Amino acid sequence: MKKFFICIFTLFIFSMSVSAIDITLTSKEAIIYNLNDDNIIYEKNSNEQTKIASLTKIMTSLVAIENINNIDDTVTVDYKDLQGLKGYAVAGFKAGDTVTYKDLLYALMLPSAADAANILARNIAGNTEEFVNMMNDKANKLGLKNTKFSNPIGMDNDNYSTAYDLSIILKEAIKSDLFKELYNTDSYTTTNNIKLTKTTSKIASKYNLDISNLTGSKTGFTDEAGYCLASTATYNNVNYLVVTLNSEELPNHIKDTLNLYNYFDTNYSYKEILKDKQLLKTIKVKDSKTKEYKIYSKKSITKYLSNDIDISKIEYKYSGVEKLNRKIKKGDYLGKVKIVYGSNMLDTYKVYLDKDIKYYNYWLLLIPVGIIILIIWIKIKLKKKKRRLKNPLKKKKTTKKYKKR
Repeated sequence: MKKFFICIFTLFIFSMSVSAIDITLTSKEAIIYNLNDDNIIYEKNSNEQTKIASLTKIMTSLVAIENINNIDDTVTVDYKDLQGLKGYAVAGFKAGDTVTYKDLLYALMLPSAADAANILARNIAGNTEEFVNMMNDKANKLGLKNTKFSNPIGMDNDNYSTAYDLSIILKEAIKSDLFKELYNTDSYTTTNNIKLTKTTSKIASKYNLDISNLTGSKTGFTDEAGYCLASTATYNNVNYLVVTLNSEELPNHIKDTLNLYNYFDTNYSYKEILKDKQLLKTIKVKDSKTKEYKIYSKKSITKYLSNDIDISKIEYKYSGVEKLNRKIKKGDYLGKVKIVYGSNMLDTYKVYLDKDIKYYNYWLLLIPVGIIILIIWIKIKLKKKKRRLKNPLKKKKTTKKYKKR
């Protein structure tokens, strides 16, 4: 539930960015993140369940990396690992080969080798079924509601996910330096001299596509899943992540991905929407020589926004304390400033009292009042004494008393 509301809030904040997109994709599902801000900046059917082909191997790799103690340890290929792989990409391992976990991980990620997936699963978990359970447990820990794995390869049978869920898996995976190394390598030679080349690089080279900005990628294809691509890239110091699914023709999954990257690189950038020490509001001060308090920002704020936005039209709407009094102390929360462009709220800035205000000390007024009262009292006493001196008191009459006889 919390995750749902966060997504809704994110979409609200960036509705201006998302709704302004004018781009056509052949992929049926897609999503792009700005990784600098960890925000979705565009999505198309991103929660639609679909087959994901070899993008499954991102989770296979993630689970494997988390459960391998030493990637230089060796394992022996079993003939069972090589069964049922007709029609799927393989690295070319043979039964009886001795290979390292490192060899298998590179084979898994570069040519998307199904034999490597099976060998890893059996050696890490004992059998494929238990390894798949580990994959699904990891999906549950990541909070993925629309993902299910039935094999570590990406075979279509009861194996599915969404563009959104895959983006979460990939964001988790790239936290690993080892995964990033595998993910961003174009070629590798195994210890038993098998030369491996990344599928993305092969396709890009064949169709003369520039993928030099990509910092990592993983392709996938089956008849049901279509052409898929999960990738990360850096353009002008902005880090992005894109997942495209279900494109019908080669190499449209790569073209769609590059179109998304290029669109945002061309049409969006970071803009300063709040300057440091910018005057935001002036409020009144009660009972003080300081008649007003000026609220200044204590930092600058930049946002990733469309280049069409006119920064001069941004408004700063303050809501909070309108008059300071002696009860409000330094550090107390005063209110917030909404940073608004048109009907879109870009951000909010919280305001606190950042200095002590000197107020009138009314109790000190009691001293002159007391002195005045004392003076008046003394004057009254002196007047009375003066009257007594002018009019001496008369002797009181006495009556003679006789004793009874």
